Amino acid sequence: MDAEKKIDELKKKMEEDVDGLEEVDKATYIFEIGKIYKESKNFEKALEQFKETISQTQSFNTKIDCIFEIMHIGLQEKNLDLIKEYLTKCKDLLKDEGDWEKKNRLKVYEGLYLILTKNFKDAAQNFLQALMTFTSTELFDFKTYVFYTAVSNIITVDRKTLKEKIIDNSDVLSVINDIPHLQKFLNTFYDGEYAEFFKELYYIIQIIKNDFYFSKHYNYFINEIRIKVYSQFLQSYKTVTMENMANVFGVSINFIDSELSNFISQGRINAKIDKVSGIIECSHNEQNVDLYQTTIRESDILISKIHKLSKLLEI
Repeated sequence: MDAEKKIDELKKKMEEDVDGLEEVDKATYIFEIGKIYKESKNFEKALEQFKETISQTQSFNTKIDCIFEIMHIGLQEKNLDLIKEYLTKCKDLLKDEGDWEKKNRLKVYEGLYLILTKNFKDAAQNFLQALMTFTSTELFDFKTYVFYTAVSNIITVDRKTLKEKIIDNSDVLSVINDIPHLQKFLNTFYDGEYAEFFKELYYIIQIIKNDFYFSKHYNYFINEIRIKVYSQFLQSYKTVTMENMANVFGVSINFIDSELSNFISQGRINAKIDKVSGIIECSHNEQNVDLYQTTIRESDILISKIHKLSKLLEI
C-alpha cells in the first residue's frame, strides 16, 4: 500500500470516528499521518501534521515524540533554525521530567546540531554523555555513533580523557574492530606513533569528507587534528630539530617548516623556529618546567618537615 492510500485510510477512519474520538485519539491519527508523510520524504506536509499534533494533544509523550520527529527532519534538511527551535522546546518539556531515555536521545540530537554549527567541543561532551545509553537508531547505527564520538573528542579533550573515556571504553571496544581504521587512528595518536598516525589520518579524513554531518567542517577538523598532534609532540621538548620532528612524522623538513610556520603565525602553536640552526624552540614548555621545578621544591620542603616532625614524635 502506497503512502497516499495509507493516509486516505487514516483520514477516513478519523472522520468515521469523529463523534466518539477523544482529543488524544484524534491527535494520534494526525501524528501517524505525519509519520507517513515523513517516510515518503514529504517533509513540508509532515511538519504540518506534527505541529498540529503538538497543538491538539495534552499527552506529554506524544508531544515529545512529535518534537523528535521534527528535529529529525531538521537534521535531514540541515535546517538549523528549525532544529534550534525544537531543541529548546524539547529541553523545556524535559526539564522537570525524569525520562532519562529521552534526555539521552536529546543529547545525541543536540550533539549533531552542535557539529553542524562547528561547536565540536560541546558536541563531543554530548556524545560522550549518551554513549552508554545510545538508542537513537533512527539517526544511524551505534558504530557510526562511536565514530562520531571518537573523532569529535580527539580534537577537544586531553590525552588522559581520550584514553579513559574513548580508547579504553568498553562500549567503544565492543564495536571498534568493525569501524575501519578507527582503533589504529586512536592508538597511534595516544602512543605517539606519529608516522603511522598520519597514515591512518588519511583514511579517517576521507570518511569525514563524505559524511553527512561532518563534511561541511572537513577543513576545520584537518586543521584542529594537525594542531593537536603537533602540540602533543612538542610538549615533550624544550627544543627539537626540524629534522628530528620530520623523521618522527615521516615527512620532509620543508613540510614541517611550512606546517609549523602557519600554525605559529596564527597563534595556535606556541613555539619559535630558528631557521638558521633548524631548531624549534618550544616556549610553552617553560611554564611546565617552572611548574615541575616548583612542585619538586615544595615536595622537598614537605618531606623535610615530615622528617623533623617524626623525630620530635620519637622524642
